[in-house]
Amino acid sequence: MSIFINMKLLDLILEDVNIPFKAKTKITIVNSDGENITLNCEVPTTPEEKMTGLMYRENLCDNCGMFFEPIEGGFWMKNVKIPLEMIFISGDRIVDIKKAKPNDETIINSSVEADSNLEVNDGFCKSNNITVGNQIYKS
Repeated sequence: MSIFINMKLLDLILEDVNIPFKAKTKITIVNSDGENITLNCEVPTTPEEKMTGLMYRENLCDNCGMFFEPIEGGFWMKNVKIPLEMIFISGDRIVDIKKAKPNDETIINSSVEADSNLEVNDGFCKSNNITVGNQIYKS
């Protein structure tokens, strides 16, 4: 019975969520080679959008992401179908990068203080030579 109640609660929450989210931003990362890598990001703004994140999505385009700012607490991958990398940011610098597995309910936090999180496809950082310490611009 509690599974039914939890699913009903999630259905009610999702009634107020439009996917993709309306708020958008561009994030540019200056990678370790000095190249600018630009991502088109959705920005969850309401509590419902922040709870939903990338749940139930079948994919995320190569140069797309989801940008959370500010962050409070950790993240999990419940009902997220795609493997991700979570890029934790403090100010304008990457401070941590964590792998996130589909449907994993383990809480993921930055190992150092961070004020925002950029979620991208798994492998994005390696493919684009993005590492801790790289600079980020939001526009």
